[in-house]
Amino acid sequence: MPPTPNAALGEPSPSSSRIDALDALRGLAVLGIFVINILGFAMPEIAFENPKAAGGAGAVNHGLWTFTTIFIEGSMRGLFSLMFGAGVMLFTARAVYPDGPIKIADLFYRRTMWLIVFGVIHAYLLLMPGDILLIYGLAGLVLFPFRILPPRKLVFLSSALLALFVADSASLEFQELQLARDAAAIETKTEAGERATRAERQILKDWQAAVKDNWPEPEDLQEQVSLRTGDAATVFLSNAEIVSGDNSTDSLLWWGADALMMMFLGMAFYQWRIITAERSLKFYALLAACGYAIGLAIRIWGVSERWAADFSPIVTYPWLFDQPGRIAMTIGHIGLFFTLWKFVKTSLPMRALTAAGRMALTNYIAQTVIANLIFSGIGLGFYGAVDRMQVYCVLVLIWLLQLAFSMWWLSRYRFGPLEWGWRALTYGHRPPLRK
Repeated sequence: MPPTPNAALGEPSPSSSRIDALDALRGLAVLGIFVINILGFAMPEIAFENPKAAGGAGAVNHGLWTFTTIFIEGSMRGLFSLMFGAGVMLFTARAVYPDGPIKIADLFYRRTMWLIVFGVIHAYLLLMPGDILLIYGLAGLVLFPFRILPPRKLVFLSSALLALFVADSASLEFQELQLARDAAAIETKTEAGERATRAERQILKDWQAAVKDNWPEPEDLQEQVSLRTGDAATVFLSNAEIVSGDNSTDSLLWWGADALMMMFLGMAFYQWRIITAERSLKFYALLAACGYAIGLAIRIWGVSERWAADFSPIVTYPWLFDQPGRIAMTIGHIGLFFTLWKFVKTSLPMRALTAAGRMALTNYIAQTVIANLIFSGIGLGFYGAVDRMQVYCVLVLIWLLQLAFSMWWLSRYRFGPLEWGWRALTYGHRPPLRK
């Protein structure tokens, strides 16, 4: 059962009521999500999908892409979203008391609206085109009424959203494969000397555009480098254009549904005491085994197919299994983490992760600031000049810095800097910061 809050309604819960296991898992999520995010700060976007087009050549760079695509891509974002859902349950636990729901709803929506503001600032002013705070804030606006649902209904809602994603992916994949078949038939026809119709020429044009998306021309990559390493005006204006394009209505609905799918699961897992480390060692070992058995099978198959197809848009990789594979990997990570937690929860690495998780907002935004100072034109301008291995060497240094700083800060203060500000805005007064 959720822990009984020991703070007065309308006051921030003291740090002693925090659940270390939740914080440690959140710390893993905030560090893990940076494995993927840092690539967006350091090199052209195609590096996410095609390691042969950007990110450096050679076995090490290609191996790093393969490993992170299998183990990290999407699953750490899923874990981050799942932890947000658990956090909603923890924050709203006091709503069960008389008059609690009205007061806690006021605090919850105030807190969520400020998260949206943080997301906009993070995306536009701090130069993070892949910001997730805005998505979480928008998804959070609809989460409050679901806090009272039993776990099985929450899992059903998550499964319903998963089914919609699978159906959407199946439709898109069918269209893509049909385009590839039509283009191949038209190319065969024109090679035989027949004239293509206007409609057939449009099909060929669409197919060439799809190929170009997977294999951009060198000048297209150089343009991205120039925009990200130019003067301040160039960097901010090009980033604003990307952010605005990525935040269309369709995009916000897709990403919002993606977040909600994992948040519902996180709310259920919290009620089932799965992500508070309260289940048995056998349970977590079995959870890891089942999650990885499904997730790794899907991910390894998918990555193998993409290499075999030379990253052509004629993908035999079935994208309709991408979301199930991502969820399975996320569950596998939870199982493995808490299996280890049972043995080493008081160790230095776990204490460092716990501190990083308690400062997740500060660390998440600090990653953006540090990465931009290293890679963008407002800093050292290394964007596009480094390979994947070099980026991940920088990543490890940033990790160590954040873990050390989080432990140092929380040995002196009750909250992280941005967590303190968020609480002050939510509750309307400044809570004590020093211990």
